[in-house]
Amino acid sequence: MPYRPVVSRLRPIICTVFLLIVCSAGMLHGEDMTRSYDLEVFVGDTTGSSGEQNSAISIYLKNYTDTIAGFNLWIQLSRPDIMEFQTNLDIIEYEVHYIYTEWDPGDPLIPIDSVVASPYWVCTDWSGPDCIDSVSMLGYYKCLEYSGDDCIDSVFVEWVEGVDPVYTELKEAFVGNIDTVGTLVQGWEMITTRSLTETGQDMLITAFADQAGPPPDTRTPGIGYPQYGVMPLIKILGDIFPMDDTVTNRTASVMINASIIDYFGFSDEEGNSIGVISEDIEHYTYFMCEQWLVQDEVCMYWNRVMESECPPEPDGCDSVHVDTILHGYLDVDECCNPAGDSCIREIEEWQCPDQFDGTGVWHAGSIRIVYGSITVETGTCGEIDGVEGINILDIVYLINYKYKGGPPPENLNMADVDNCSGDINILDVVYLINYKYKLGPDPSCCGK
Repeated sequence: MPYRPVVSRLRPIICTVFLLIVCSAGMLHGEDMTRSYDLEVFVGDTTGSSGEQNSAISIYLKNYTDTIAGFNLWIQLSRPDIMEFQTNLDIIEYEVHYIYTEWDPGDPLIPIDSVVASPYWVCTDWSGPDCIDSVSMLGYYKCLEYSGDDCIDSVFVEWVEGVDPVYTELKEAFVGNIDTVGTLVQGWEMITTRSLTETGQDMLITAFADQAGPPPDTRTPGIGYPQYGVMPLIKILGDIFPMDDTVTNRTASVMINASIIDYFGFSDEEGNSIGVISEDIEHYTYFMCEQWLVQDEVCMYWNRVMESECPPEPDGCDSVHVDTILHGYLDVDECCNPAGDSCIREIEEWQCPDQFDGTGVWHAGSIRIVYGSITVETGTCGEIDGVEGINILDIVYLINYKYKGGPPPENLNMADVDNCSGDINILDVVYLINYKYKLGPDPSCCGK
């Protein structure tokens, strides 16, 4: 159906408003508006009071390409003396599937080693380089060849019911506290949080909009696009330690660790990773014959070996198979040496040419990851006149400021005492009076 003239006349106005919204969001978070990313994940900068409980660290998302139905995020704090994420020790009962990998040489019926089997999506049908059908299997990928500490070739080994064992185990888990109200993941079916270090200085978040099982018409929707980073993706709760006002360095970085691809990832509703790119790597497999027949022309038993185990040239290994494998990695901004085998991520583009002895080459990625921070403000919530201790003088100071043209408090955040209302008014005066003279609750200042 053709557009009506009135719609055509309104389109420039709508576009102008749209651009203002997008640009305002970008300026709010200090973003380089000259770059366009498919996906941006960043931590909001915030402030808090000394000793503040339930301080919220907000994680934000900008997404322009696809619906997000699940993600992994590993958040870490840089200063254990400033803050910790809230955690609760929980005992979790779960089934663990094992696959035997080694047996007793003296009795092949006695297993002596095993690995844990995990669920994987295993491709069952390919169309060129694209997987068009897959199935979930329990098992593990057995590494066949390493390059340094990295596995460069593996094969999937499936867990077999009735052959491989399954046990019920108990595990202590440090579960983190989060707030999903008013976030993009409100109503999602599964969100788990774990402090992997068991210290509260980190938090691994795993979230799925929809757990496997329900038919499509009852599916919990993911996060649609576009998203402009206005509403938080999720909020993590933490507690700020008491800090003396004489401490000068009062800021902790809140970091997103994307160095381990298993702990950082976003996927669409089909399970495809967003912002993960693959490249073909030439791969060599080496074999030595353990038993020759017919004058070294027919091998009865081939043994796969590492390249380092091959005899020196010119003999070398008896057989070499050349293939290519897919290697996946996050497509993020990074500065690399000319060969591309060594890269730095935590720098800006303008710094790149000076790296690697002046030969740094910049790679512009499709994913942007930005750290945030939390700064502990000086002062105590409710100490409005700047003098230690909360008393009638603080109440008078607040009344003079609001209604008699008096000077503002040195730190306005310390005057917003009524549970972070976001505004300083008569309710804060009443709150302080109730606290001092009517056994009301303690002052609760906003962290922003």
